[in-house]
Amino acid sequence: MSDPNVYNPPKSDQFFGKGTVNSQGPFVDVRQRVAPGLFTDIDREWRAKWLKAQELTAREKAFHFYYLWDNPDFRKARLNPIRRVWQAPGEAFERALRPAMGLQKAFLTKWFVGKGMWLLSFSIAAAYYAQNNAGSWMTKGGWKAKSSKPATMADNPHYPKKDPKWERNTPEKYMDQGFSKRVEGLKTSTPTTHD
Repeated sequence: MSDPNVYNPPKSDQFFGKGTVNSQGPFVDVRQRVAPGLFTDIDREWRAKWLKAQELTAREKAFHFYYLWDNPDFRKARLNPIRRVWQAPGEAFERALRPAMGLQKAFLTKWFVGKGMWLLSFSIAAAYYAQNNAGSWMTKGGWKAKSSKPATMADNPHYPKKDPKWERNTPEKYMDQGFSKRVEGLKTSTPTTHD
């Protein structure tokens, strides 16, 4: 017997110390069932009853995991309130599609439409930024759009020579970034006179 003054915690148990009922009985292994004199008619009757209990009904076979997520208590136990509110429009869309498309196709359609909307939003944001904010001389960071001269094609009147419209003949035209098209003149940050 151990010392009562020393803490002796209970051993780890997957059933939390409550025990379990073995409904299958001692004849799980086929070798025990074929052993002479061990497997009696009463055991055979019990085994047949147990096997019958393992058969699923038509309702149980028809029950799908997608239906489990329709249960509000199941969702409440697994998802926080913000996520439940966030997913509500997609879930309503999926349930509306189920009669026409079936469970899996409705779920996949909802998933791809949702991800497609994310992709579209990011693409619009990136295109807006690239069109309106990239390549400006007024910002230090961000994207800098660079463009190269187009080729002088045969329909150009200057062909086969270079088109003077695209020639950079002075140093300030390189990496201009719209600086030469400014409307107002530059203002210094410090006063030019000391009054």
